[in-house]
Amino acid sequence: MPQLASGRYVEIMSERARFHARRKNIQVTESMSHKALYPLIDIMVDATNNSLGCRSCTTFSGYTLADHDWLSQWEEADRHDFEKWLGEESQVRTIEKARSRLLVDPRTIKEEMHPYPQQLYSLLKLRLMELPMRRATVEQWRRTLLNMKRDGIRREELDWSGVNQFLFNQDDSAYLTKDELLAAIDFSHIELQLCNELECDVECHLPFNEIAQRIPGTQLQISGYPVNDEDVGVVRYRSSSPSYRVGSIRTGGRALLSNEQPRWFVLGPFGNIITTEKREAYFFDSSDAARRAAIQHARKSNRLQPELIYSQPYEYMTLHGGDDYREWLVTLPNYHRSHFTAHYYERNVLLHIRTKIRKSVEGYRVLFIEELQSDWQQAVAQNGLSSGIPLAPFRKEWASLALKLMLMHVAKTGLDGIAWTNSKVHEMRYERSMNPLERLYDQQIPQTLNNIGRAWKTEVQTGEFNSRSPWLHAARCDECWKVEGGAGKFSTRPRYNKQQAQELIVRHSKELTLSLPMMLLPDAMKREINVNGLPLFGEQLQVKF
Repeated sequence: MPQLASGRYVEIMSERARFHARRKNIQVTESMSHKALYPLIDIMVDATNNSLGCRSCTTFSGYTLADHDWLSQWEEADRHDFEKWLGEESQVRTIEKARSRLLVDPRTIKEEMHPYPQQLYSLLKLRLMELPMRRATVEQWRRTLLNMKRDGIRREELDWSGVNQFLFNQDDSAYLTKDELLAAIDFSHIELQLCNELECDVECHLPFNEIAQRIPGTQLQISGYPVNDEDVGVVRYRSSSPSYRVGSIRTGGRALLSNEQPRWFVLGPFGNIITTEKREAYFFDSSDAARRAAIQHARKSNRLQPELIYSQPYEYMTLHGGDDYREWLVTLPNYHRSHFTAHYYERNVLLHIRTKIRKSVEGYRVLFIEELQSDWQQAVAQNGLSSGIPLAPFRKEWASLALKLMLMHVAKTGLDGIAWTNSKVHEMRYERSMNPLERLYDQQIPQTLNNIGRAWKTEVQTGEFNSRSPWLHAARCDECWKVEGGAGKFSTRPRYNKQQAQELIVRHSKELTLSLPMMLLPDAMKREINVNGLPLFGEQLQVKF
């Protein structure tokens, strides 16, 4: 990280190249110039000129290398140093990583944004609005806020609202109106976004199934193929939607002789002939060539539409069974500092949630939390603020915040309730005691949900879920997968694809029924959540019956 002439530290990063390409509709190719990659490269700065010179000390500038207007605001000496630094070999490699990231992984990423964070209300603001007094001294307002804290308003809400700092800047004897105090409350800097990442494979393929279906030569003649009446076609691959058939010709119905050239054909959705690209021949010399022609035809005719699916990079780390797997990201896009985690490329991921929809033995359809984690808060707890990791809001509230957002999803989608893995499941998977997970999954989550559900006299109970023993899990090694588990008792070589690894796990894991924590939501609770939302901080609800 260089220090420019003015003392400013700067850094560049290519980790978010795919996100910039998505938002700016940039298609990266091998032939595009080096400078054409500039819109994909973030600029990080350290306005405090921190002498540590580490990336975690820098602030996301909000600009890329292509933002010349912003760079023109720098001093000439800074621009000269920066441009010289960009030309160094290490920086060229960093910029070129944007190309390699997008060429190696051609998927495009989209985001499904959810409105749930906008339904989180400030209990502090509501309490102030209900106060009868309209005007008081600064000291009186301080005592009022202190009483509110004793009555359930969380300290974090007071700190992040800005109201404490506002009062600190005023004279103790000065008078302020309630409206002035309300106007000082501002949570915009910690505004939340909740999204699911969606993937779209730009090189989408036809979903072929292997079959063995005979077609008489006369039927192929009707389609236009130059075959004899005694010839027989055998369809070996078929796609259901759109409908394409790939097969081979058996001359006279007999098997292919060793000296004969194979003849593969392709029939389109209406039984029409799909020829080679230059329309020079009716037949293909291999099944692969025939299938490629079918895919190419489907793309050109717009019959093959890329399907968006929820991004599933960590789906393999779930209990067997269930459906509709999703990874939820809660981010702080307007936060003044920047933090990047090892799990996701997005900036300022406050926490992530991995869920499935499961049906309990009792018949309840629930949103099932496979994992709830905040890499950011965990990094601060393990390394301390002196490491340069920026302090994040919701330090004690992040798990509660995640649960409230998921309760909103349950209420909106009409699910019966919410359930989750307890610490025993994680201990079964890793065969070791995990005290932090026990505190989170067995204590903190049930307590939070019980606090929220108390107004409707609902609480955490136990549900039964059919699954398989979680003692094995898949692990990625470059482009291959392996299966391991049992604290080293089971391990394979990295030679499988993802599906094969999951199938291996099923074969070596016994069926079992797990008793797991679950809370059902009464209809009245769902209606209240849908109409009035839930508090941004804490679990003390503003519910009026």
